Amino acid sequence: MTWQRYNATDLEREYTPASRVENIQIFLDEYATSGARSRQTISHTKLQYSQHNDAWLWLALNTKTKESNKKLIVFVHGGFWRRLSADDGTFLTPGWHELGFSAASINYSLCPNEPLQTLVEQTSQAIDYLLQSYEPQNITLIGHSAGAHLVAMKLCNSKSPKFGGAIMVSGIFDLEPILNTSVNDAVRLNEQSARGLSPVHFVATAPDTPMAIIWGENETDEFKRQSHEFAAAWSAIANHAPAKQKEFKSRNHFDILHELISQDVIDSPGA
Repeated sequence: MTWQRYNATDLEREYTPASRVENIQIFLDEYATSGARSRQTISHTKLQYSQHNDAWLWLALNTKTKESNKKLIVFVHGGFWRRLSADDGTFLTPGWHELGFSAASINYSLCPNEPLQTLVEQTSQAIDYLLQSYEPQNITLIGHSAGAHLVAMKLCNSKSPKFGGAIMVSGIFDLEPILNTSVNDAVRLNEQSARGLSPVHFVATAPDTPMAIIWGENETDEFKRQSHEFAAAWSAIANHAPAKQKEFKSRNHFDILHELISQDVIDSPGA
């Protein structure tokens, strides 16, 4: 079933991940509380990657790893381009340190304060900033929900390097359906901008970064379709290794982030 077959009410539900959980606030509060605890117990440095007030990131160096084994996970948060911040991504830092990685959590502006194109550019700038200190093969990019869209846009830029790996978590890669939902009240896309900002249309220009695409069993059908179709599009490019795909039993759009502190998941793009 393609998204065009949904009536307005059903399409709105399909692009409301909270429709699959009893109370979204439980998960958002967990991100915030655990993130604050992480920043209190682990040294996080706040770095400005460009001049915009929203253009900053948290970097938590893993002091237990050798300089020769300097590997970095870069996380881009979700929130449908309208909510959350880099603070929320820091709840994952302890788990990533345990796996031997340093961790960066990227902040970006939110819609409608800035257009989506600005968010795309900021994410790219933040990653380029980190590339000044890390070799691309030592960087694993991870994007959740809207953050997966922003990471995918960076990967599909022909000027981007080949990274060590990328993990797309419950992402959205074709923005055309958004035009017909309340999300667009803030994102303010039209047909032209929706297509121009849909990474599924630009996979042919992407370097062959190893990729894994994951989602929870308790996702809406549209979020699952988006993941399947992006994986198929990515894998169809001649120089790309097939994207790995996995659905996590009993997980939803929000608690699937806990799977990201598994060595198997972090290793999955290149496995």
